[in-house]
Amino acid sequence: MATLCLWLAIVASGQADEPDTLAALTFITEEYPPYNYIDNQQLTGISIDLLEAIFVATETPLSRNDVRHYPWIRGYELARSQPNTVLFSTTRTPSREVNFHWVGPIAQDRVVLLAHRDAPIVVDSLAQAIDRGLTVAVIREDIGAQALLEAGYPEHLLVSAIDNRSALNMLTRGRVDLWAYSQNVAGWIAESEGYPKDILTPTHTLSESSLYFAINKATDPRLVALMQQALNRVQAGRVER
Repeated sequence: MATLCLWLAIVASGQADEPDTLAALTFITEEYPPYNYIDNQQLTGISIDLLEAIFVATETPLSRNDVRHYPWIRGYELARSQPNTVLFSTTRTPSREVNFHWVGPIAQDRVVLLAHRDAPIVVDSLAQAIDRGLTVAVIREDIGAQALLEAGYPEHLLVSAIDNRSALNMLTRGRVDLWAYSQNVAGWIAESEGYPKDILTPTHTLSESSLYFAINKATDPRLVALMQQALNRVQAGRVER
C-alpha cells in the first residue's frame, strides 16, 4: 500500500511539472514575407498568424507583440546558443537537423538561384555556374548560402549581404550575377521595393524544403511537444477562439 501511494505521488508530481503554456519560450523572427514581416510597424504574415493561434491553443499569455524581430544572422545565432529560444520561419535541412528541435511544418519553400530579367543567365548545374565564375549574393547562415557551401561552391564567389533587400540591390545593380534565396520571398521583396515581380528569373533550384519553428536544443522537450501538439490542433482546425 505504501509503495502504491509513493508511486501515485510521483505520478502526480510529474503531472504537476508538465508545462501548461509556452510562456517560458522566447520567439524570434525576421523579415521573410509572406511568412513573417513588418507591415505598418506590426509583425504580420502566415507564420505570425499561426503562432498566435498556437498561443490561443495553449492559453499562453503572449501575442505577436512579444515576438522579437532581428536580422536573420543574429536570430540564428541566438537560437543556436540560448535555451528556450524559438526561431522562425526556418528551413529544416539535414545539416541543421541536429542543431534544433523542430515544430512544424509551417509551409513548403523553394530556394533557387535568381538572375536579373535584363541580364538573363541560364544555369544547367552548379558545376557550370562555378566554371563560369558566377558570383552569388547570399545571406550568412541562410539556407541559400548553406546549400551552396555544402555543394562545394567556392566561397570567393559568394558575396554576403546584410539582408534580403541588400541582396536584391546587389543583383539589380549588377554587383553580382545571381542571388540565392526563396523564390516566393524574393518576388515579394522585389515588389515591395517597387520592382515588377518578374524582374527576377529563377535559373536553378537549390532546395525544396519545409519551413519550421526551430527551437534551441537545450529547451525542455515537453515544451517542444506541447507546441507541436498545439500546432497539430490548429492546422486541423480544432482550436476554439
